[in-house]
Amino acid sequence: MNKKEKCAELLQIGVQHKRNGDLEQALNYYGKAFNKYKLNPDIYKNCSKIYTSIGEPDHAMRNLLTYSQLVINSGSINMESYDFAVSFYKWSGDLNGNVRVQKDIALTAVAQNFNLAKIVADLNLTFQAGICYIIKHRNNMTNLQIPANLLNNYIKTLLGRTTDGPSLADTNGAPMVRAIGLSYLLVNFITNPNLEIEELIDAYLNEEFEIDSF
Repeated sequence: MNKKEKCAELLQIGVQHKRNGDLEQALNYYGKAFNKYKLNPDIYKNCSKIYTSIGEPDHAMRNLLTYSQLVINSGSINMESYDFAVSFYKWSGDLNGNVRVQKDIALTAVAQNFNLAKIVADLNLTFQAGICYIIKHRNNMTNLQIPANLLNNYIKTLLGRTTDGPSLADTNGAPMVRAIGLSYLLVNFITNPNLEIEELIDAYLNEEFEIDSF
């Protein structure tokens, strides 16, 4: 069994622990998978779900950024998905006086780096990034009203748990959250130094970037 296959095996063991509610063991196996082959993007996607669910948005965002970098550096761009996703970013507003999100941020960023279309098209990624920003800055975001039950239900879905009603992802507020998350991701992509992918992983996971760079 080569290192990629061993990484995938360890990752699946971690996923099973997560499904059983043992988040500590899940993270333990994700870490073992990382040590085998750290270029597997699913490691970071799965870690981000757990960190978001336990209220650690900084850790979640580091993993989301790493996942995003790995994804945009592999495979082709699905322009149908991109065209579908752009319509979700029509929300415009002012959050806490220092964050402005507009539909054009997607078009402007992609004009600079066409691979960023993959991020725009990944609605789950941008939504979770938005949740991370909201969790971290919720006390300061006085003009963004999000019912706690909708937020909590979304967090439960990250762990594959049943909910007692709709989540934030099922409401009219979803496009707004995606727009927040998109800007959060793109600002870091645009301002981060041009590093090799393995250096980027180390930089993100070791906080060598501006996570509050709005």
